[in-house]
Amino acid sequence: MKHTLFSLALLGIVVMTGCNSAPEELASQALLEAPPSEEILAALVQADKLDGTEDHVIGKCYVCQLGMNGKPEFTTEAHGYTAHMCSSYCRDHFTSDPDEVISNTEIPAKPENLAAH
Repeated sequence: MKHTLFSLALLGIVVMTGCNSAPEELASQALLEAPPSEEILAALVQADKLDGTEDHVIGKCYVCQLGMNGKPEFTTEAHGYTAHMCSSYCRDHFTSDPDEVISNTEIPAKPENLAAH
């Protein structure tokens, strides 16, 4: 009897927790979990190489077209890469739609062309 009551209570908690998610939230979660396109992955690889190492850490601010040094206190993640932004504004802008920012960023050809701000 106690086992049945416990099972029913647990089932009720699971059902109630699942009901709190709106369909829009579930759709956006699915969108966030979608694998990146080949173009996005290629851009992330190029941006990662700008500091001379391939370590899945992008040290330049993506929102500033990779022209400004990012700061550890404004860090976010996208598709397995850690990205440092130069400000909270840039971090928030990047996290609102990382794929859009990445696809609209022209990767500098040579690291020495980047400004060290």
